[in-house]
Amino acid sequence: MKRKVLVFGASGEIGGRIARGCVDAGHQVIGVTRGTNQRACVNLSGVEMVHGDKHDEAFLRDTVAKLDFDAVIDSVPTLDGLRMYHRHLGKAQNLLICSSTGTFVPLQYFPADEEHPWREETPVNFHNQSVRDAHALSLWESDGFPVTILRPTNIIGPDRVPLELWGGRNIEFFRRLKAGSEVAIPPCTEVLIQSGSNSDLASAFVKALDVPEAVRGEIFIISCKRAITLGRYLQTAKEFLNSSSKIRVVSPEELTKLYPDILWRWGLEFLMEHMSFDISKAERILGYQPRKTTEEGLCDALQWCETTGLL
Repeated sequence: MKRKVLVFGASGEIGGRIARGCVDAGHQVIGVTRGTNQRACVNLSGVEMVHGDKHDEAFLRDTVAKLDFDAVIDSVPTLDGLRMYHRHLGKAQNLLICSSTGTFVPLQYFPADEEHPWREETPVNFHNQSVRDAHALSLWESDGFPVTILRPTNIIGPDRVPLELWGGRNIEFFRRLKAGSEVAIPPCTEVLIQSGSNSDLASAFVKALDVPEAVRGEIFIISCKRAITLGRYLQTAKEFLNSSSKIRVVSPEELTKLYPDILWRWGLEFLMEHMSFDISKAERILGYQPRKTTEEGLCDALQWCETTGLL
C-alpha cells in the first residue's frame, strides 16, 4: 500500500530516518521542518520539504492542512500540537505519534507489555507524556481520531550521545572511560536496560503505514528484543573504547558530591528502574523486526561520537 505521508520534523534524527524510510518503501513524502537543525542528517532526496513551525496554528491551518496527504507522523508530539492536529488535520487516515516506555515505570512485572498501567503519575514516570497519550486515545474513543502511539525504549544509535550510568547523556562519562580515568557509578550494575536503535524505531513507523486499520487507537512498544544489565552495558562501552578505567560503585549521594559540575536531575532515579519490555505485539501486528541489539546500538552511538569528534 503506497501512502501520501506528512512527516513533521523531517530534518531531525528520528523524523529524518522516518522520512527516508517512507521514501524507500515507495511512499510519497512531504517533510515539514523549521529548518533549524544544523546537524548532518540522512539523505532526504525524494522528500518534498515544506518549511514552517508545526506549533504555529496559522501555518497548520493555512498551509499544512491544504497539502495532499493521508497519513501524518510526528516523532516529537506535544499535547497542544495534538489538539491542533485534531482541529486541522482531521482528513488524515492515520496519525502516528512517538511516546516513550518511560510512561510505564516503575514496572510492576517483567517484561512489561502494552497492558501495563501507565496513566497514573508516579515519582519516576514520564507523566506529561502519559497525559498527552491519554488525551490522544480519548479523541480516538470519542470521535475516531485515528491516532497510533509508538513507545520506544531508550533510543540509541548514531546522531545522539548514548545513555550513561549517571542517568543522562553526558559525553564526559565516556570521555573518562576512553581516557582510562576512574569512573564512579551508582549501584546499578544489576539493573535491566532495554534499548532500541533510532533506525529500528523509524522502521516501525514505516511498517505501521501498511496496516492502517489495525493500528488505529493502539499502543506499540518499540525496542530491541531483550534487556541486558547495566553492568553488561558498561562493559560493552569499555570494550569498544578499549578502556582501562577502574569503576567505583558509590551511593547516589556520594556520586553527586564527587561530580559537582554535573547537572543532577531526576534521571539518576530513573536509571535505577528496571527496563524490560515485550515487543511481541509490534512483531505480530506491524511485522516489526529490530536489527540492532542494545550492545550494537551502543557501539554505533560511540562510533558516531568518535567520528564527530565528541570522543
